[in-house]
Amino acid sequence: MKSKNRYKWFIVFSIFIITLLHYFTLPSIWAFHDFYRRLYYIPIILAAFKFKLKGAFLSSISVILLYAPHLLIYFGKLNINVINQLLEASMFIIIGGITGALVESESRVKRLLELQITKLTDLENYTENILNSILEGVVAIDGNLKIQSINKEGKHILCYEENLNKKYIYEYFEEAEKIKGILSKAMEYEGQIQKYETYNYKNRDQKIILKIHGYPLLNNLNKLEGMVLIIEDITQIEKLEHQIRRADKLSAVGELASGIAHEVRNPLGIIKTITQTISKEIKDEEMKEGLQIIESEIDRANKVIQGLLDFAKPSVFHSKHQSIDKIITDVVRIVNKYAEQHKVRIQSECVKDEIIFVDADILKQAFVNIIINGIQAMSQGGKFSIRLNSDENWVKISFTDEGLGIDAEKLEKVFEPFFTTKEKGTGLGLAITHRIIEEHGGYIEIESTKDVGTTIDVYLPKDRIQGDEIDEENTNR
Repeated sequence: MKSKNRYKWFIVFSIFIITLLHYFTLPSIWAFHDFYRRLYYIPIILAAFKFKLKGAFLSSISVILLYAPHLLIYFGKLNINVINQLLEASMFIIIGGITGALVESESRVKRLLELQITKLTDLENYTENILNSILEGVVAIDGNLKIQSINKEGKHILCYEENLNKKYIYEYFEEAEKIKGILSKAMEYEGQIQKYETYNYKNRDQKIILKIHGYPLLNNLNKLEGMVLIIEDITQIEKLEHQIRRADKLSAVGELASGIAHEVRNPLGIIKTITQTISKEIKDEEMKEGLQIIESEIDRANKVIQGLLDFAKPSVFHSKHQSIDKIITDVVRIVNKYAEQHKVRIQSECVKDEIIFVDADILKQAFVNIIINGIQAMSQGGKFSIRLNSDENWVKISFTDEGLGIDAEKLEKVFEPFFTTKEKGTGLGLAITHRIIEEHGGYIEIESTKDVGTTIDVYLPKDRIQGDEIDEENTNR
């Protein structure tokens, strides 16, 4: 606004000064008057540029009205010379009008262009907001598999950073070559991927499962120029489905185990009593040794049965707000002697302690089972590490041994009842542990490398409150 005012006053001042020059210059020096007349074009053209058609006409008419009296003074009367000068002065209006019209037209085109740019920008922002509100990753790639566009969730899933020197979509996957092959093949056949599941590591430590769908990206000529990939993180869905399947299986196993345990326990008790009676009455040492073996095996069978009963019966929690670090400290104290006997050194690290609502005694049982299994896996001794950490929602307790590790095909079965890699194990310890953690609202993840060791991560919720416990006790009753 201030700039326009400055130009307005400059135009008025210029016209005023040029007019004064006309009136105060001797009529006999006509060459000067001719020069001054041409100077009028400067403010007229400037007015046309700055104020468009309106400014051009106002300034040119003002100039004619100021210039015309000077002609009458110079020539003394209205004659052909005055008319010629006035006709020549009319060029002020013509030049100003043409310049103003051109500026007006250019300004109109500029406004239309700016309006179209604004509309396109708004449409682009609207489309971007829609894409960013989608809970799946949406990635557009060209025919060379280069990333052209990616939404917010896609960046989150793939850990995408624009400053990284990664142009191709497959560079963001662990199975890079496999993904490259699948996408390249899809480009040759209409650019479609019905469904493909793969995995990645978020922040290089947390494994996530991904489902990918691909759809053709066509140009104006209806020719394939790329693909739109829909990438969905199905990690939690897979975990929930796995937990549901496992819960169904364990429920059936628990009911069956409870029935069998009760039916078998009584006959075993009778056999044990008879064995002990016979053992007291006979003197044959060989027979006594055989009876002792029978009694020992009955005790082992009873141990399995007790494990079945413990596994089958619902837990009744007596939860309180507890320091998880204190629970870990108590557990280490419980198993420390056992660890020393097996030449294992337990190392505990608390990065961040939390107060959570748990049944400490039952949770200790779960942790003891994990540690005992880890110690037994280290036949040559070594270090057993316990690391406590937490984030916004979960408390994470990591148990890491330096044992023999577990084969990949067996890893999924370690928490199933009766699965064991030990010669005299019952296969119920870790199954009971898994059930205890789930009943506390948590979950377990396990990773193992053959001949390197195993890590079991236990996750417990931070927001578990007393009301949850009341509901559980009522349910178990």
